[in-house]
Amino acid sequence: MARRQLMAEPAKLAVTLAAVAAAMALVLLLAGLRQGIGDQTTLYVDRQAPVLVGQKGVRNFIAQPSVLPNAVGERVAAVPGVASVTPVTEGYAMFRLHGQRALTLLVGYDEGRGGGPWDLAQGRRPSASGEVVLDRVFASSHDLRVGSKVTYRGATLRVVGLSRGTAGWMMPLGFATRAFVNQLNHQPGTATFFFAQPRSGTSADTLVARINRAVPEASAVSRDKLAANDRDLFVGAFNGPLLAMVTIAVVVAIIVIGLNVYSSTIERARDYATLQAIGLAPRRLVRLATTQAVAIAVAGVVAGTLLAFAGRWAIGALAPEFLIEISPLSIGLMALGALAMALVAAALPARFMAHLDPASAFRR
Repeated sequence: MARRQLMAEPAKLAVTLAAVAAAMALVLLLAGLRQGIGDQTTLYVDRQAPVLVGQKGVRNFIAQPSVLPNAVGERVAAVPGVASVTPVTEGYAMFRLHGQRALTLLVGYDEGRGGGPWDLAQGRRPSASGEVVLDRVFASSHDLRVGSKVTYRGATLRVVGLSRGTAGWMMPLGFATRAFVNQLNHQPGTATFFFAQPRSGTSADTLVARINRAVPEASAVSRDKLAANDRDLFVGAFNGPLLAMVTIAVVVAIIVIGLNVYSSTIERARDYATLQAIGLAPRRLVRLATTQAVAIAVAGVVAGTLLAFAGRWAIGALAPEFLIEISPLSIGLMALGALAMALVAAALPARFMAHLDPASAFRR
């Protein structure tokens, strides 16, 4: 009976499913955008050694300044349990491109010691002063290619390579030699951070404690904790607006499902009254309304998931700098949320059926 009720007006059902699917897709895309922002924020740190050493009190990689002499790296390397140390110099770089400014996170590294681009799409790694590798998405958006030149702090940098998978959130990564970046910053013989790789059998937390005791003028922190702090700093700013948009989408879905089931119930009130008059228990009628609402919600989740994946593909093609991660967990949570929405949406028509007078079936 629930199936017949739903299929009685195919056009009305199609419009309802389209509205619910759009709301579900919006929720998945917004959740995916939030996850993508977090992943893009920490994409560099996530690929480095498990322990980071920075200036005293350091808690973030991207948003906190840090300058340490190379001698600190040598002392870190001497701490028991340290297998290797990777020095890097990073900072914001505002390039002048086509009369406009474009922000990147420029990382200076030493060839052979890690910290550089992990996947080159074109060209080669920088090996001399004035050479830079840029993210390929960033380069494409500014019509840059291998051999192009950019200006930064009065110096001319030549693009020698394009990297893949380095489109950070709002700050695509760029790479140059550490000596050159230090020269641009007028801070020779320094690094902003040192990444320490623990020896086999030494945990990151143990190494953090040892370094903090041995090198008190610096601060060691685990990579996971640092990444979590960066995510909180950058993603937290979007929690309010994203939550508001998700709430609106959920409310719209509840209203659409409720209106569809309720209108169908009102239109067939006499039929339901007849069923009740011949002995159908009110609770069976309530279950009938709930079944219709759940069916619409489940179909809406399936259609919404497909629509969300299509939307992610379209966004990736049109705006590749934005990363949207749709995980099985988010789909599962969306399905559970849809069932909860269906129960809420079925409340009004269920209440109507529960109080339906069987005698109304015989009134004109």
